[in-house]
Amino acid sequence: MLVTASLLLLPRLLQSAGSPGRRARSRPEIRGFLRVLWALDALYCLFWHQLKKSGWAPLPEVGPAILISNHTCGIDHMLLQTTTCRLLGFMVAREYYEWVWIHWICRYIGCIPVNRDGRDFSATRAAIRALKDGRVLPIFPEGHIVPASGRRIDEMKPGTAYLAIHAQVPVVPAYIWGTPETDEIVEALLTPSRARVIFGEPIDLSDIDRDSAGDKTVQAEVSERFKRALLALQARAFSGDG
Repeated sequence: MLVTASLLLLPRLLQSAGSPGRRARSRPEIRGFLRVLWALDALYCLFWHQLKKSGWAPLPEVGPAILISNHTCGIDHMLLQTTTCRLLGFMVAREYYEWVWIHWICRYIGCIPVNRDGRDFSATRAAIRALKDGRVLPIFPEGHIVPASGRRIDEMKPGTAYLAIHAQVPVVPAYIWGTPETDEIVEALLTPSRARVIFGEPIDLSDIDRDSAGDKTVQAEVSERFKRALLALQARAFSGDG
């Protein structure tokens, strides 16, 4: 039954990858083999994790943006990619980026490897280049998995605030819940769930000057705005409004 449904849905999902309810662009980011990967990801999230979303991610059709989200488990990136036709090349811990069985896809979709020491300037430069190239940069500002299925949101790391202030691009918040409560990637992949994703309005940083990107106090203020945005989405989700 699952195989039959998948075969029936695959052409529709492939079409959705090119234009998810929006005006098609002349050269979509998800094209060719990426459309097949997108459709397989969507099928996996739909059937195995029963994904429901509040709509397509409110990202600009073209041009740079930052997508921030809480980090609940190892499938969060797959859930978020299913919500948009923009290609999401995540910032990935280097030890995962180098895994033989996923290294090829990380390179293929433009993921950015990051050292966990908090001083990876090459990753910061790569992230800034990605935004200058007009890409969407998805980031988990908590900097680690919080395996509580969205019930807890940890403090935001300042690096995300620095990038947002420096780049001066739209910052769209997303909130994930209902996912497997584990920080083990394989367990998250194999455990069925009832995953949900909702989005908020872009976070207003118009009063923050780019020259203050390195100011720790300003980074803390922007990080606090990020957390408030995620907590507001969390409140919506658990009140039934999501």
